[in-house]
Amino acid sequence: MRPTNRSALPPLPPLGALRAFEAAARLGSLTAAAEELSVTHGAVSQQVKALEEWIGVALFERKGRGVALTIAGAALWDTAHDALLSIAERAAALRRRTNPRRLTVTTMPSFAARWLSPRIGRFLERELNIELNIRSSEALVDLVSEGVDVAIRFGGGRYPGLLSEFLMADELLVAVSPGYRGGRLPAAPADLRDVQLLHGHGEDWPDWFAAEGLSLAAPPKLLSYNDSSLALQAAVEGAGVVLTRRSLAITDLAAGRLVQLFDRVRPLPSSYWIVTTPASAELPLVQRFRAWLLEEVRRSS
Repeated sequence: MRPTNRSALPPLPPLGALRAFEAAARLGSLTAAAEELSVTHGAVSQQVKALEEWIGVALFERKGRGVALTIAGAALWDTAHDALLSIAERAAALRRRTNPRRLTVTTMPSFAARWLSPRIGRFLERELNIELNIRSSEALVDLVSEGVDVAIRFGGGRYPGLLSEFLMADELLVAVSPGYRGGRLPAAPADLRDVQLLHGHGEDWPDWFAAEGLSLAAPPKLLSYNDSSLALQAAVEGAGVVLTRRSLAITDLAAGRLVQLFDRVRPLPSSYWIVTTPASAELPLVQRFRAWLLEEVRRSS
């Protein structure tokens, strides 16, 4: 089908030069742009120079080893970035539609291990013969360049250029294996100063003690992990008392592998969000996965 009722495009600047300019402006460096585009510094410099000559105005001011946008450059970058991003998103969505049974999801390692993996079988029972790829990473993955359909992120919910939908809130609690120390579990928060304390990334015992009006023992029996899932597993194995997010501990609590100590919980300012590009949000499989996630949260509640 041929598009109709559309005007012919006016002369366009060299698209390769426009891409090099966008990367250099975004990164503030010709060298960094060259690394991102897998070309030489000289190639990026020539592309930017060609674009400046085509437009007839300087786009950058050279500052030391970096570059800064001129007024004209800043005006062009806003348009160029949005246009190139829109093209990339739409092309990625169309490419994925060639295999509508493929779904790529990214989330934090701890959430993937403790919340998503114990539940994902229910989604696969509905979606037969799909190709599901779950990638775990603490970094904020670029959904377009990495070919990701859905991200589950823990934060404030504001991700420029992306669509985000609230999934669930979370809170910190204290948990321990019921068999820890032969079942002689701490009876009050003050008792925690005499036990082995465990925590993972983003869970902070000093803050918890301060909120309780207590101080840690000196020196504290504190074991830290860079992955909250590892701290939880250590607690399940009876290594100590863990400060954890409820979302991560909920399966172990329900199974009796952990028990919550005390009634005190601490609401967290960050929440979980379902994040997609506007183009990916239109894909039927993405929409069904989103609906399933929300259903699982209701089930857990």
